[in-house]
Amino acid sequence: MTFLDANIFYFRFQTHLRFIYLHCFKHFTIRRFFIGILYALTILIVSLLNIVTRLIDELLFPNYRNIHIKQPVFIISNPRSGTTFLHRLMCLDDNKFVYNLLYHTTFPSITLYRIIQFFSTIDNKTGKNLFRLLEWINSKMFGGWDDIHATGFNKSEEDEGLHFISGISASVGLVTPFLSEFKELYIPDKLDEKTKTYIKKYYKSTIQRWMYALGSDKIFLSKTVMSSGRLEMLHEIFPDVKIIFLIRNPYQAIPSFTSMFAEPWSLLHPDIKEHSEEYREWGELGIQYYKYFNEQKQNFKKENLITVAYTDLVAHPKETVIKIYEQLKLEITPEFLARLEVATSTAKKYKSTHSYSLETYGFNKAHIYEELHFIFDEFGFEV
Repeated sequence: MTFLDANIFYFRFQTHLRFIYLHCFKHFTIRRFFIGILYALTILIVSLLNIVTRLIDELLFPNYRNIHIKQPVFIISNPRSGTTFLHRLMCLDDNKFVYNLLYHTTFPSITLYRIIQFFSTIDNKTGKNLFRLLEWINSKMFGGWDDIHATGFNKSEEDEGLHFISGISASVGLVTPFLSEFKELYIPDKLDEKTKTYIKKYYKSTIQRWMYALGSDKIFLSKTVMSSGRLEMLHEIFPDVKIIFLIRNPYQAIPSFTSMFAEPWSLLHPDIKEHSEEYREWGELGIQYYKYFNEQKQNFKKENLITVAYTDLVAHPKETVIKIYEQLKLEITPEFLARLEVATSTAKKYKSTHSYSLETYGFNKAHIYEELHFIFDEFGFEV
């Protein structure tokens, strides 16, 4: 449902109303009630701000609509399969690619970017007090993820914030333990045609705005793990889209995925225990992603799709990136190659302290294998 031209905004009311109902009524506790109210206020304020500023975009920057998005590159995978690492390596090629920072995806407006750029310029000349404030906010909001997925408003990030605000993303599970109540969001490609038309129009318009503000002469590069369920829509919006799909052993990816995405629950919903159906629902979402990619991969031309093993990326990051460029016919410049060498040399020295296991959440190993045996067979993962 939308009350504005989808170029301006798309908002799936039923997602947000269901969230409020679940927390304020069906599963009422004082804590959940306040979470529901805070969620509603946050969605409302951010949405209104985005609507107003995107309407201003139409007046001040109407030429964004003329931008042609040619051969965008999307890094897609089950979460916790190396997408952030690969994305940040490819972002070093900033003469070729334009990409999002986290705040871009929450506030997708050219007008807002211009305002933020203005204050950033002043801040850089006056001691960077605003920058230090932003770093403090990042540490408070995202500090718990440092060993899992370092993030912040001013770091390169995927565009899921956009879909979260619109109410078309399973990332709603970050703030609710009732993920299973939102199963239709696992694979958005299976939503009704009218809804998908709105989504595609809104998403294309948003990427055009990003490119207008950040570099219209470049290639759009996105890391978007939950777009495992939007592969068909991406292909319809961008017939020449290039997909990099990272694959990791489900026995490793699923508990890691669960650990990361359920991290906020320890603060928001401490009554939900790790060894519970609520936590294991993340695993069911992960299984759906594996299955759906397996269904959709045949729809992409060979030169527009490459599947990369997570173990190869971790063991040989420089060589893996070069292989990706060669497969997708992307030029490797000497400048990027030098940056890549420095970055991957540093990366090899890093060892994560993040630990996880199937047993932590009570996942059934046999169930995972039964559902995903084709993944184990095709990629030779240890059973």
